[in-house]
Amino acid sequence: MTNNLYLLWAKLPKEGKGSRAFHPLICHMLDVAVVARLMWRRLLPDAARQRIAESLKLSAEETERWVVYLAALHDLGKASPAFQLRKEAAHLFNIYAALGKPPNIEAKDCPHGRVTAGELPQILEEEFGIEKPVSDRLAVIIGGHHGTFPTSHELLNRYPDAGVGRTNKWEGIRRELARRLARLFGVSNDSVPRDCDHASAMFIAGLVSVADWVGSNSDFFPYLVNDFESMPTLDPAEYLLKAETSAEQALNRLGWMGWRQPEARLAFSQLFNFISSPRPLQQAAVETADKFTPPGIVIVEAPMGEGKTEAALYLADYWGVAPGPRGCYVALPTQATSNQMFTRVRDFLSARYPADRVNLQLLHGHAALSSEFRLLRENGDRAFDLESVCGEEGCGEHGASVVAAEWFTHRKRGLLAPFGVGTVDQALLATLQTRHVFVRLFGLAHKVVIVDEVHAYDAYMSKLLERLLEWLAALGSPVALLSATLPNEKRTALLKAYLRGLNRELSAEEERQLDARYPRLSWANATAQGAQTIEVSDHIRRKLKIEWMDESVALGQRLKDVLADGGCAAVICNTVNRAQQVYLSLKPYFDAAELDLFHARYLFKDRDEREKRALSDFGKDGATIKFDDDEARTVRRPYRKVLVATQVIEQSLDLDFDLMVTDCAPVDLILQRSGRLHRHERARPEKLSQPTLWVRQPESVEDGAPKFDLGSEAVYDAHVLLRSWWALRDRSEIEIPAQIEELIEFVYGEQSCPDSASDALREHWLKTAAGLREDLKRMEAEAQRVVVPEPTYPDDILDLSNKRLEEDEPEIHKSLQALTRLTEPNVSVICLSPEQRRRFNLTKAPNVSVAKDLLRYSVTLNSKRVVWALLAQKPHAAWVKSALLRRYRLLELDEAGCCEIGKYRLQVHPELGVIINESERESFLKE
Repeated sequence: MTNNLYLLWAKLPKEGKGSRAFHPLICHMLDVAVVARLMWRRLLPDAARQRIAESLKLSAEETERWVVYLAALHDLGKASPAFQLRKEAAHLFNIYAALGKPPNIEAKDCPHGRVTAGELPQILEEEFGIEKPVSDRLAVIIGGHHGTFPTSHELLNRYPDAGVGRTNKWEGIRRELARRLARLFGVSNDSVPRDCDHASAMFIAGLVSVADWVGSNSDFFPYLVNDFESMPTLDPAEYLLKAETSAEQALNRLGWMGWRQPEARLAFSQLFNFISSPRPLQQAAVETADKFTPPGIVIVEAPMGEGKTEAALYLADYWGVAPGPRGCYVALPTQATSNQMFTRVRDFLSARYPADRVNLQLLHGHAALSSEFRLLRENGDRAFDLESVCGEEGCGEHGASVVAAEWFTHRKRGLLAPFGVGTVDQALLATLQTRHVFVRLFGLAHKVVIVDEVHAYDAYMSKLLERLLEWLAALGSPVALLSATLPNEKRTALLKAYLRGLNRELSAEEERQLDARYPRLSWANATAQGAQTIEVSDHIRRKLKIEWMDESVALGQRLKDVLADGGCAAVICNTVNRAQQVYLSLKPYFDAAELDLFHARYLFKDRDEREKRALSDFGKDGATIKFDDDEARTVRRPYRKVLVATQVIEQSLDLDFDLMVTDCAPVDLILQRSGRLHRHERARPEKLSQPTLWVRQPESVEDGAPKFDLGSEAVYDAHVLLRSWWALRDRSEIEIPAQIEELIEFVYGEQSCPDSASDALREHWLKTAAGLREDLKRMEAEAQRVVVPEPTYPDDILDLSNKRLEEDEPEIHKSLQALTRLTEPNVSVICLSPEQRRRFNLTKAPNVSVAKDLLRYSVTLNSKRVVWALLAQKPHAAWVKSALLRRYRLLELDEAGCCEIGKYRLQVHPELGVIINESERESFLKE
C-alpha cells in the first residue's frame, strides 16, 4: 500500500453513483498546498508574511515551506478507515482489505479533520522534533479547515480507535504521506516552528481553509483516476508540477489575480481631482498619514458633510502601498448606506487603478438585488472568463474596469476579495463563534478597515466592535473609524481596544495626549499617539435654529404655510406606524407629487424605488441616480416637496432639505438628522434661509417630567430620551460644531440629575437611569457570551471559539439567537399576490435568477403582533435548499393585497407599505 499512495481517495464525483473515478488523497493534498503557496507568494502583503514568520520564529523562506506543508497535511485524517470505508466508496473497499476493516465504522463518529488533529502531533514530534504544545496547536489549526476547531473534549472522548485505524498499517500510511510531502516541500527538522500566537493561528487556519476551497474545485483539479483498476503511474513530483499550473489557472479564473498592489503613493489632489481645495479635516488626514506607521487606528469625529469618506479613503490608499496592507473593507450600519458607499468606492477604484482589473464586492443580505453590483458581476463574468489576467501592460484590449468576481459572492467568501463595501455586520461576524470565523479574520487580516457611522452602534454592537479592533490590530490591519458625534468615553474605549491588540497599554500621560476638543482627529499605533482639534469648513459652521412643536397646531397647515414660496422638507418619525399616520395627515395639504413616504416596511422593490426617488429629488445637484430599469436620472430638485420618513434617511444618504421636522430622539441622532438640513450650498426660499429644526414635544409633561410615546420608548432608551429632552428643552439654537460635544457629553457622560429638577423628574431620572444600567450590563454580558476570546488571551483559544452560532444574513435577526445585533426578534417574508404566485413555480426549488426575483417581494417584519406567529411557521418547503431564500416565510396575499396572521390582518399597500391591523375596523385608511 505504501508503494502506491494513489490508492487512497480524497474526492469522488457528485454525479453518477456508478462512477469509478476518484481523486487520490496525495493529489488533493498537493493541490491545496500549491494553491496555498501561490496565495502566500502572490496575494499576501510582505507585512503579513513577516508577521507569521516572527510568530513561528522562522525565517521568511522557512515559514513559507512550513505553511505550505501544513496546508498539504490538512486532510491527513482521510488516511483512516473511517473515511476510506465510507458507503459512497464501496466500490473501492477491496483495495483496503489487506489493511483490515474495523466493524461498524461511521464517518460521523470520526470526522477526518478530527483525525488530522489527533494523529498529526505525534508525527510532528517524532519526525521533526517539534515540541508537543506547538505540534498540538498546529494540528488543531489545520484540522479545523471545515469550519470548527476540534476540541480537546472531542479528541479525548469522541475519537474511536477503530475509526482511526491505529494499526501499524494505517499509521504507517499516514507517516509515509507526511514524509513524502515533507521531501516535496523541503521541510526538515533543521528548522521547525517553535511557537504560534493566536492571531497567526487564525490566519493560517483561514489560509488553509480557503486553499482547500480552491483546491477542491474539480474544474481546475480534475479527478486523476478514471477507473481504480487502471491506476496512474505518475510520480508525486511530476503531479506537483501539473498542480502548480492548475493553481495558477484557478486563481486567475476565479478572480484572485488582476490587481497589483501599488508601489507609489498618490497625492490627495491626484486621488480626488474633483476637490479643488482639501477641507481642513482632509488636510489633517494627509498630515497624519505622513507621521503614522501602521498598524494603527485613526478616529475622525466631525460634523456631517466635512469629507470624512475622502479622508478615510486617502488614509487607506496611503497605507495600502506595498509592502503595507493589501486592500480595504468599508463597513456601514445599513444596507442602504452600503449601497450608496459602494458607488463611491467603485468610482474611486476606477480612477485609482485605470489599468487593473479590481475585484470589488458588495456584502449584505440583499446585495444580489443591487443593480450597480449586478453590473459589476456581469463585467466580472466576462473579465475572468479570459485565459489570463492583465499582463504587465495592464488590461489592454480586455478593458480596464472595476468588477465583481462571481466566486467571491458566495457565503463566507466576500471578505476575501481585496476590496469590499458592506454592512458592519459582515466584519463583526469575524468576532463571533461562528463556523469559519477564521476565514473572516483571514479576509480582514492586513487589510485597511474603515468603519463609518460609529455613533450608530449600541452597547452590544460596540462591545463586538471593540473585540474586532483587538483582532484587527493583532492581524496587522490599520483602522479608520468615522463618526459625526462620539462620546469621549466611547472614543477612549475604542482606542484602547485596538491598542490591546498590539499589546500596548496607555499611561496616564499618554491618555492626556489624546485630549482635544471636538471636532478632532485621534490616532495611535504601537509606539505613539496623538490628537488634534480640526477646523471646520465655513459652510459647516452655523447656528441651527430649534423650534419645539406640539400636536395642538396641525403640522400640515404649518408646513403648507412655510413652504408657500417653495422648498423641500423632511419629517422624520421614530416608527413606521407614526410615519404612515403623519403621511396620511399631510395628504389634504399637498398635491400627490408634493408628498412622499419612505420607510423600511416596504417590499424590497418598492423600498429601493423610493430610496432612489428620494436621492433623485433631494440629492446633490448634478448627481446621477440609476434605477432598476437601467434608467439614469439626474437630480432635479422639486419646487416644493415633503418627504415623510423614518431613520432610513438618518445616516450616510446624501440628501439635502430646506426644513426638517423630527420626533424627539437621542441628541446624537437629532444632530445626525440635522446633517441633512442645508447640507449643500444652494439658493433657498427666503423663509427657509436659516437651517431650522422643528422638534416634536413629548406627549405630555407632568410636574416637569416628560412622557414620550410608546413607539419612541420602544425604539430608544427612556433615560437617553429624557437626557436628550432636558439638554435641548430650553435651547432656541445650537452652534455647530461648537456646542456638539457638550450636548453629547451631557447625554452620554457621567451626569447626575440636575439640581433644578422637580421631584417627579428626579424620580423618573433615577428610575430610567437604573433601567439603562441594567440594559447595558445585559448587552455587554450577551456580547461576551458570543465573541471569540481576545488575541492576547493568556491560554489556548481554539477550544473557546466553537459555539458554532448561525451566521446567515447577520444584519437580519432571524431567530432568538443574537448575533451582530441585539434586537427584538424579526422575520423575513416574501409576499406574493395571486397573479405573482401563478407566475412563480412555488413547488420547485428556484434557481438563482428566480430567487433574486422573489427577493424583490421580500420585507422584514418585527411587529410583536405577527412576528411570533410567523417565526412558528417553517420557511417555505421549496426554498429550504436555496442559499438566498431558505430563511424566508411565504405570505399568500389575496387580490386586495391582504392575508390573515392569527387575529391580525396584514396588508401590502402600494402607497403606505405593509400595514398590520387587528381588524378591518382598525385602519390607517379610515376616513
